[in-house]
Formats: sequence, C-alpha cells, structure tokens
Amino acid sequence: MTNQNEIVIRSEQDAYDALELASQGGLPDHVSVHFDGWPNLEIIVKGEGYQGTITPSIMKGFIEFQTAIYRTYALANYNTVNVNKLTREEREALELYISVDEGSSRFNVDVQALLENFVARVGDKVTPQSLVKIALIVSVAYFGNSFTKNYFEDRRQTRIAELQSEERIAELESRQYADELDVRRMEILAEATRDEPRASNIREYADDAQRSLVKSVRHVDESSIGGLTIEGETAQELTKNARREAKEIRLDGLYRVRVVDASQIDVFRIRISNEANGDEFIATVQDETLDNRHREAIREAEWAKQPVRLSINARVLGDEIRRATVISAEPVDPNQLPARNE
Repeated sequence: MTNQNEIVIRSEQDAYDALELASQGGLPDHVSVHFDGWPNLEIIVKGEGYQGTITPSIMKGFIEFQTAIYRTYALANYNTVNVNKLTREEREALELYISVDEGSSRFNVDVQALLENFVARVGDKVTPQSLVKIALIVSVAYFGNSFTKNYFEDRRQTRIAELQSEERIAELESRQYADELDVRRMEILAEATRDEPRASNIREYADDAQRSLVKSVRHVDESSIGGLTIEGETAQELTKNARREAKEIRLDGLYRVRVVDASQIDVFRIRISNEANGDEFIATVQDETLDNRHREAIREAEWAKQPVRLSINARVLGDEIRRATVISAEPVDPNQLPARNE
C-alpha cells in the first residue's frame, strides 16, 4: 500500500495480503487498487508443429477463457450471467491480447490493461471496498499461480477417486501440485468471498477458465501454464470428465414482482424482473419465518407496484437460469429508490 487510500499490487503475495486485509475490514472507506507488473499470463507449449503457431484447440481454450472473463464482468457490473448485456465497447476493453513469440509457441497475454479496464468500469456499481475485493479475486483466480495449482490438485484427487486402474492411480498419487502456501491462499480466497455475493460468483467461473486452458494443451508434448509444467498426457488425464457444470451463484438485488402464484399450498412462486439489468425469471420463495415475513414483503411490493430487495440463490448454466430460490425479501423505502428511466 503506497499511501492510505491506494493499494498497489506488484506480486501475487501482494494480492493475497491485500485480500486478507480486506476480509478483516482493514481497508479505508475510500480506497483504490492498481496493478504494477503483475499479474501476467504466460503459456508455453512444446511439441511438433508448435513453432510460433497457434492451433485451433489452443485458440478454443483462449476463446472459452475470454467468455469466462466476460461472464465474470457481467456478474460484477450487471449482476447477470448473460454476456449479451455487454456493449461492444465493454467487450473490446476486456479483450485478451495474445502475442506469440517467434521460435516457440509461447503465448503472452496482456492482463494488466484488462484488469485496469475491469476496475474502471465496475467502480460505480459497488463500494470501493467491494471493488478492491472483486479486482483482487479476479486477479488471483484467473491469473494467479496458486489458484492454477489448486485446480490441478483438485482434479488430481477427483481422478484418483474415479479411476480403477492401479497403475494410473499410482502415477497420479506420486504427484502433488499444491503446497502449504497454496492451500493457505485458498483459505484467504474463501474467506474473502464468504460475505460478498458478487465476489463469490467470480470464484465459481474461474474453474471454468482453468479447465479451458488445461484442455487446450492436452494434445501437446508438454506445456507450462503460469509457470506450472504439465505433460500433455497428464493434462488429458486430469481433464477427463471435467465438463462445464451448472453453477450455484447469488443474484441479490432489487426486483419487481410481476406475478405471484400461490395456487399451491406448499409452493409459493413468483415471476420477477431485475431492476438493474432487466433479467426476468421465475423463482420459488423459501420462507421459514413464523410470520411469513418474506412472503408478505413480496405481496406488498406487488400490490404497491414497488421493487423489493431479494436475496436469491440461483443455479445457472451458461446464460440460462435453471433454478432460482428466494431466501429473503426486504421492503425498500420508496424515497431511497434510484430514479427510473422510463
């Protein structure tokens, strides 16, 4: 931290130190974050035909990685999983620029410009403290070595549990990708996302980004992702059965209640639309309060044609909300509502 209100990140350790400080409430009210010389993303592939070239499989990995970045930004800025909400200018600002060194297939990604653009564009949607958390979580989850190593370690343990061949199990058991420092860093990351819904959403999609990169190098002789060397055969083993799965995320915010369906005794469903991004979907209301406080807040909001603040657990796949559950509803003072653009 160079002064009281500015955090400068020059290394991965700086990022985790700042993230731990943020989780402990140690940041001032008005604080900003900047990246200087870190992070960076370097991928090296070795094998026949990989001399200053990029193959379709590796390009696909970068494209999927880019999509994960876009979805992360959509969640942080618009509180939606729909990447179609992004404008052309936003897509261009967050675009990965990949250079290929001559004489080898060494891919360097300009990350700092992307992060600075991310921070600048999300800044007016969240508090300064939340913005710092979000920026740091994006940096360590998408571009940090410890997150990559823990992803490999998780996949290694998953494959050991799935395999039946003792020879292949023994081979994986002889490897270890994450050390004590990496495990400790993941604990800091988990603590930082615990009470920050938008930040926890970022963590969910970082695994998809890592999976995309690892799958893209499974047909090469050897590769290095963020300094972690892995043989193509091992990458192929670790990514077996590693498919894109539905994510459990939070979609808290202000919503308009369009329809209330209380036709079934044990089920209370509502159709709602998000005030900020226009997303409309059906949600089931979970209300375990003795006085049905959450249901009443929803009914009153519908009658008064006013928004209500909802906390929502959602299960999503891609741009689609597969299931949504309202876990709490709080009335909102009409005098404190932002002006609407009719």
